[in-house]
Amino acid sequence: MKRIIFFSLIALAILSSCSNKNKTNPLYYSNDMESSNCWNDNNTLVVGIGHSGKVFSKVTPEIPYSFTFHRPLKDISSKRVRRVEYSCWVNLSSTTSQANLVLAIDTTGKSLLWVGTPTKQFVTEPNKWVQIKARATIPANINRENEVKIYLWDNGKDAVSVDDFEITFKD
Repeated sequence: MKRIIFFSLIALAILSSCSNKNKTNPLYYSNDMESSNCWNDNNTLVVGIGHSGKVFSKVTPEIPYSFTFHRPLKDISSKRVRRVEYSCWVNLSSTTSQANLVLAIDTTGKSLLWVGTPTKQFVTEPNKWVQIKARATIPANINRENEVKIYLWDNGKDAVSVDDFEITFKD
Protein backbone atom coordinates (compact mmCIF):
# COMPACT_ATOMS: atom_id res chain seq x y z
CA MET A 1 0.00 0.00 0.00
CA LYS A 2 2.85 2.40 0.87
CA ARG A 3 4.43 1.63 -2.49
CA ILE A 4 1.21 2.55 -4.36
CA ILE A 5 0.93 5.83 -2.45
CA PHE A 6 4.60 6.63 -3.11
CA PHE A 7 4.31 6.05 -6.87
CA SER A 8 1.01 7.95 -6.98
CA LEU A 9 2.64 10.97 -5.33
CA ILE A 10 5.55 10.85 -7.78
CA ALA A 11 3.16 10.64 -10.75
CA LEU A 12 1.11 13.54 -9.37
CA ALA A 13 4.24 15.67 -8.93
CA ILE A 14 5.32 14.97 -12.50
CA LEU A 15 1.87 15.69 -13.94
CA SER A 16 1.38 18.92 -12.03
CA SER A 17 4.83 20.38 -12.63
CA CYS A 18 5.17 23.21 -15.10
CA SER A 19 8.84 23.95 -15.46
CA ASN A 20 11.10 24.08 -18.44
CA LYS A 21 13.73 21.35 -18.34
CA ASN A 22 16.05 23.10 -20.81
CA LYS A 23 18.47 25.16 -18.71
CA THR A 24 20.40 26.52 -21.72
CA ASN A 25 17.27 28.06 -23.29
CA PRO A 26 14.51 28.83 -20.79
CA LEU A 27 12.18 29.85 -23.65
CA TYR A 28 12.20 26.31 -25.11
CA TYR A 29 9.56 23.70 -24.27
CA SER A 30 9.11 20.20 -25.60
CA ASN A 31 6.95 17.19 -24.95
CA ASP A 32 7.33 13.67 -26.27
CA MET A 33 4.05 12.67 -24.57
CA GLU A 34 5.96 10.57 -22.07
CA SER A 35 5.64 13.48 -19.57
CA SER A 36 3.17 16.31 -19.21
CA ASN A 37 4.61 19.49 -17.71
CA CYS A 38 2.62 22.60 -18.78
CA TRP A 39 0.25 20.44 -20.82
CA ASN A 40 -3.36 19.23 -20.77
CA ASP A 41 -3.92 15.80 -22.25
CA ASN A 42 -7.62 16.20 -23.19
CA ASN A 43 -7.98 12.40 -22.79
CA THR A 44 -6.12 11.76 -26.04
CA LEU A 45 -3.05 9.84 -24.88
CA VAL A 46 -2.67 6.34 -26.28
CA VAL A 47 0.03 3.72 -26.10
CA GLY A 48 1.37 2.37 -29.37
CA ILE A 49 4.09 3.21 -31.87
CA GLY A 50 4.67 6.94 -31.58
CA HIS A 51 7.22 9.04 -33.41
CA SER A 52 9.42 8.64 -30.36
CA GLY A 53 8.54 6.43 -27.47
CA LYS A 54 5.34 4.51 -26.92
CA VAL A 55 2.92 7.30 -25.96
CA PHE A 56 1.33 9.81 -28.32
CA SER A 57 -1.81 11.91 -28.60
CA LYS A 58 -4.56 10.74 -30.96
CA VAL A 59 -7.32 13.09 -32.08
CA THR A 60 -10.58 11.99 -33.67
CA PRO A 61 -13.87 13.63 -34.61
CA GLU A 62 -15.10 12.74 -31.11
CA ILE A 63 -12.05 14.26 -29.35
CA PRO A 64 -10.73 16.91 -31.78
CA TYR A 65 -8.09 18.60 -29.56
CA SER A 66 -4.69 17.04 -28.89
CA PHE A 67 -2.41 17.27 -25.93
CA THR A 68 -2.20 21.05 -25.40
CA PHE A 69 0.60 23.35 -24.22
CA HIS A 70 -0.84 26.15 -22.08
CA ARG A 71 0.92 28.84 -20.13
CA PRO A 72 0.42 32.55 -19.36
CA LEU A 73 2.79 34.71 -21.40
CA LYS A 74 4.08 36.34 -18.20
CA ASP A 75 5.29 32.91 -16.98
CA ILE A 76 7.25 32.24 -20.17
CA SER A 77 9.52 35.29 -20.00
CA SER A 78 10.01 38.38 -17.88
CA LYS A 79 10.10 40.31 -21.16
CA ARG A 80 7.40 40.63 -23.80
CA VAL A 81 7.29 37.52 -25.98
CA ARG A 82 7.43 38.66 -29.59
CA ARG A 83 7.57 35.45 -31.64
CA VAL A 84 7.10 31.75 -31.30
CA GLU A 85 8.30 28.85 -33.43
CA TYR A 86 6.59 25.53 -32.85
CA SER A 87 6.38 22.08 -34.36
CA CYS A 88 5.06 18.60 -33.85
CA TRP A 89 5.14 15.26 -35.64
CA VAL A 90 1.89 13.96 -37.11
CA ASN A 91 0.75 10.69 -38.59
CA LEU A 92 -2.37 11.17 -40.72
CA SER A 93 -4.73 8.35 -41.63
CA SER A 94 -5.59 10.29 -44.82
CA THR A 95 -3.87 12.97 -46.92
CA THR A 96 -7.17 14.84 -47.05
CA SER A 97 -7.02 15.51 -43.30
CA GLN A 98 -8.50 18.79 -42.08
CA ALA A 99 -6.17 18.97 -39.03
CA ASN A 100 -4.32 22.16 -38.09
CA LEU A 101 -1.39 22.86 -35.81
CA VAL A 102 -2.78 25.79 -33.78
CA LEU A 103 -1.40 28.64 -31.72
CA ALA A 104 -4.17 30.48 -29.86
CA ILE A 105 -4.28 33.29 -27.35
CA ASP A 106 -7.70 33.92 -25.83
CA THR A 107 -9.23 36.13 -23.22
CA THR A 108 -12.60 35.51 -21.57
CA GLY A 109 -14.94 34.65 -24.42
CA LYS A 110 -12.80 36.32 -27.10
CA SER A 111 -10.03 35.13 -29.41
CA LEU A 112 -7.07 37.52 -29.50
CA LEU A 113 -4.89 35.49 -31.84
CA TRP A 114 -5.49 32.25 -33.75
CA VAL A 115 -2.96 30.83 -36.20
CA GLY A 116 -3.75 27.50 -37.85
CA THR A 117 -1.22 25.64 -39.99
CA PRO A 118 -2.88 22.92 -42.11
CA THR A 119 -1.19 19.53 -41.81
CA LYS A 120 -2.00 18.69 -45.42
CA GLN A 121 0.59 21.28 -46.52
CA PHE A 122 3.29 18.96 -45.17
CA VAL A 123 1.91 15.45 -45.61
CA THR A 124 2.07 13.70 -48.99
CA GLU A 125 1.30 10.13 -47.92
CA PRO A 126 -0.81 8.63 -45.12
CA ASN A 127 0.39 6.52 -42.19
CA LYS A 128 3.84 8.10 -42.00
CA TRP A 129 5.25 10.41 -39.30
CA VAL A 130 5.93 13.90 -40.71
CA GLN A 131 7.07 17.05 -38.92
CA ILE A 132 4.82 20.12 -39.09
CA LYS A 133 6.53 23.48 -38.45
CA ALA A 134 4.95 26.87 -37.86
CA ARG A 135 5.78 30.31 -36.53
CA ALA A 136 3.80 33.30 -35.37
CA THR A 137 4.35 36.88 -34.27
CA ILE A 138 2.58 37.88 -31.09
CA PRO A 139 1.12 41.39 -31.42
CA ALA A 140 2.38 44.00 -28.95
CA ASN A 141 -1.16 44.69 -27.72
CA ILE A 142 -1.57 41.15 -26.32
CA ASN A 143 -1.66 41.31 -22.53
CA ARG A 144 1.01 39.22 -20.80
CA GLU A 145 -1.68 37.86 -18.45
CA ASN A 146 -3.25 35.97 -21.36
CA GLU A 147 -2.49 32.30 -21.85
CA VAL A 148 -0.90 30.92 -25.00
CA LYS A 149 -2.06 27.51 -26.18
CA ILE A 150 -0.49 25.26 -28.80
CA TYR A 151 -2.23 22.09 -29.94
CA LEU A 152 -3.37 20.04 -32.90
CA TRP A 153 -7.04 20.49 -33.85
CA ASP A 154 -8.72 17.93 -36.09
CA ASN A 155 -11.85 19.46 -37.59
CA GLY A 156 -12.26 16.65 -40.11
CA LYS A 157 -13.37 13.03 -40.07
CA ASP A 158 -9.98 11.30 -40.10
CA ALA A 159 -7.94 10.28 -37.04
CA VAL A 160 -4.61 12.03 -36.54
CA SER A 161 -1.75 10.96 -34.27
CA VAL A 162 0.56 13.65 -32.87
CA ASP A 163 3.84 13.41 -30.96
CA ASP A 164 6.98 15.37 -30.07
CA PHE A 165 5.94 19.00 -29.72
CA GLU A 166 8.75 21.60 -29.67
CA ILE A 167 8.14 25.27 -28.87
CA THR A 168 10.62 28.14 -28.79
CA PHE A 169 9.56 31.60 -27.68
CA LYS A 170 11.58 34.67 -28.63
CA ASP A 171 11.56 37.92 -26.64
